[in-house]
Amino acid sequence: MDIASLLETALMASDAATRNSAEQQLSQLAEQHYEEYMKQFAKVLLSGASVQGRILAALGMKNQLTSKLANKRIEQLNRWISASPATKATVKDAAIKVLLSDSPEMTTSISQLASAIALIELPRSEWPELLPIITENTKVSCPLNVKRSCLLAIGYICESADANDPAVIAQSNGILIAIANGIQSTEPLAQVRLTALNALIYSLQFIKENFQREGERNYIMQVVCEATQSPDVELQAAAFGCLARIVQLYYHYMSLYMEKALFVLSMNGMLSPNDRVACMAIEFWSTICEEEFEIAYQLHEQSERGEPASPDLVSYNFSLLACGEVLPRLLTLLTKQNEDPEDDDWSVAMAAGSCLLLLASSTGVYVVEPTLKFFATNIDLPEWRNREAAVMAFGSILEGPDIEQIKPAIQEAIQPIESLIRDPSIQVKETVTWCLGKITEIALSALELEKDLEQLLSTLLVGLSDHSKVSVNSCWALINLLEQLCAETQDEPTNPMSKYYENFVQALVLLSNKPNNEFNSRASAYEALSAFVTYSALDTMPIIQRVAIEVLSRIQSTISLQQQGLSIENRAQLEELQINILSLLTNIIRRSSSEVASAAPDLMNMFIKLLEAQEPNALIEEDVFIAISAVASALGESFLPFMDSFVPYLSQALRNVQSQTCVTAVGLVADLAQSLNSKIAPYLNGLMDILGLAILNNDIKRELKPAIISCFGDIAGVMGPDFMQYMDPVMQICADLTNLVPEDSSYDSMDYVSSIKEAVLDCYVGIVSGLSTKPEALVRFLDPIFLLIRHVASDIELSMNESAARSAVGLLGDVAAMYSDGQLRNYYAQDWVTEFIKKTRGNLVFSQQTKDAARWARDRQKRQIA
Repeated sequence: MDIASLLETALMASDAATRNSAEQQLSQLAEQHYEEYMKQFAKVLLSGASVQGRILAALGMKNQLTSKLANKRIEQLNRWISASPATKATVKDAAIKVLLSDSPEMTTSISQLASAIALIELPRSEWPELLPIITENTKVSCPLNVKRSCLLAIGYICESADANDPAVIAQSNGILIAIANGIQSTEPLAQVRLTALNALIYSLQFIKENFQREGERNYIMQVVCEATQSPDVELQAAAFGCLARIVQLYYHYMSLYMEKALFVLSMNGMLSPNDRVACMAIEFWSTICEEEFEIAYQLHEQSERGEPASPDLVSYNFSLLACGEVLPRLLTLLTKQNEDPEDDDWSVAMAAGSCLLLLASSTGVYVVEPTLKFFATNIDLPEWRNREAAVMAFGSILEGPDIEQIKPAIQEAIQPIESLIRDPSIQVKETVTWCLGKITEIALSALELEKDLEQLLSTLLVGLSDHSKVSVNSCWALINLLEQLCAETQDEPTNPMSKYYENFVQALVLLSNKPNNEFNSRASAYEALSAFVTYSALDTMPIIQRVAIEVLSRIQSTISLQQQGLSIENRAQLEELQINILSLLTNIIRRSSSEVASAAPDLMNMFIKLLEAQEPNALIEEDVFIAISAVASALGESFLPFMDSFVPYLSQALRNVQSQTCVTAVGLVADLAQSLNSKIAPYLNGLMDILGLAILNNDIKRELKPAIISCFGDIAGVMGPDFMQYMDPVMQICADLTNLVPEDSSYDSMDYVSSIKEAVLDCYVGIVSGLSTKPEALVRFLDPIFLLIRHVASDIELSMNESAARSAVGLLGDVAAMYSDGQLRNYYAQDWVTEFIKKTRGNLVFSQQTKDAARWARDRQKRQIA
């Protein structure tokens, strides 16, 4: 069977076995004969095969060039780079020909293929003819689908490329010319202008130099502003979205444009009869508020650290200056809610509420008086939209002003808001409980609890038995109350919520037993029950014990259901329920740790049954492991009898390096080490072998590597000198990772490298702690330890990261304390050591604990260099 026929079969065959066989053959060809695969697919692309077959050919080649998995992406990049020039030329020529073929069906797939090639070649300064070809074919006179394909390709390239890659940035002029061709008002086809506008949104981060030039900047702003006035509403909406992105990236250039055009355009846009346009115009102001809040926050942080204000941190206070006009418009738009209470589609009212919250955050007290007037005018009106808008407005301004400034208003408004809990409108009741949630989250201090708490709780109790959306917010408000009123009362005889436990726990147990999870209401009830467990005082423990009995009964019932054989949909729903129950059970175990010993055999038997019954990669495995961790923590070394039956499941999860459960399993190994101490030794060889193989596997999930390194440190800390048998390979891995550099300049890559170095630091802390009585065993590893600390000291981000800085200076002190005075003079006399300790101790933002660690390090350093 030829390639075209295989593609047709893989796509169209009615028999699943036939389709799967064709897909496997194609996959084998790609794996074993890569270049032949690409050439044959390119041939299909240009052939008379069906449109579906040609689309599949384009996507098949694209999927061989890009992947969401970083390691896979690197492998694909290297395979393409290593391919012969003839093969690459064949594929690129085919891609260009189809890109320019004016085929509407191929537009998306061929632009994805062209961009996938470009994302490999442009950073290498290859395929120089691509952008000139694209630019030439975005002119007004070109066919519709050619222009769309070329502009889509630019959008895909800019969406995924590294914004700091100099080779891609060097192409910014060509990118901008092509986009300008498509976006300008002389382009007669709105579809082309829309595609160009979307491409511009993605390209904005690449055209910084163009934006710095006033003439080019003016032209970009002109064509985008013109697009807001197009009769095509999709184009209008995209234009306002583009303006929001421009404000986000280039706020410091916006003063003139705000004065000349942006203010008027956006204010008019908010009144558009088209909801999408209105929402995007509101989003423009939301972005302004976010940017100005961020500037104010950064200036405050710099002031707190005693640093001078950065000259590039300048706020034009657009939100404050426009508050008098923007605020009334937002308040009016709050009444444009969806009619159906169960319709969660983004609405103008939702956008206005979100913007009002941000406006309050950026302007503070200036929103208060107009909003309170709006609240008072609308709260009692017969139309439900006005009542809902009044409560939404009130809740949306709570995060901006100082609570003391609005304390009288909250005290005055709380009763009218609570009275609406029996309103005939579901939307009103939902917003009432949301507003009460906001008050309990950030403004509880404004209430007089002796007078207000009883009525507040009565309102929330009513809310629990109402519509699912109302009950969800009631649960959230209860969690906020427990966190704020009972955070430090677990060991107290009673707490402010104790006398309400009986009614609320009973209501939540009932709510959590509903047959469905409509609007996440059942999960919210379990979350609220967990909060009642976590923050329970001693006088409520009998109630918690009754909850425990109910929870164990429910989890046993789900196991029985699981054994009956369920459909995929029912199994997923059951797994979701089991996860909720397990989360609550885990909190009960933690809260009742002294009573876990007697129940441990039954608990572990139940957990093993759950693990046995799961499909591969089931989400519930993580939650079972977390529950087992809670049991181990409660039992300590008494957990040892359960290890033989559990370790096979733990080992299996550790080997499944592509599963999220593996990350949880690594954390569980660390927890078991902390619980069992040296009694984990009989199982350590097997676990360390699996962890060692995992960390050397290039296909593991990114977050797994730092988790494993930290886990090595936890094991070393409890095993002490007995960890020496693993020291050489572990220290070699740590030394290699100390020199790790980001694969590119993206935030994700740089953050990943920082997380790796923090994990190595944690590992060294554990190793040093474990060898504290054996300093002679550590001597040959001091060089890599000090090299890492120097990396931390010289890295701006890591040295300003408090946990990393505290660990690093603590490590300096601990190592010095292990050796007699002067023995490590050569290490501690280095200038960077003194400077790092001084910098950490003098950081105004760091906590006293970190500063004490720095003082300890300085004291031990002085002894070494005296």
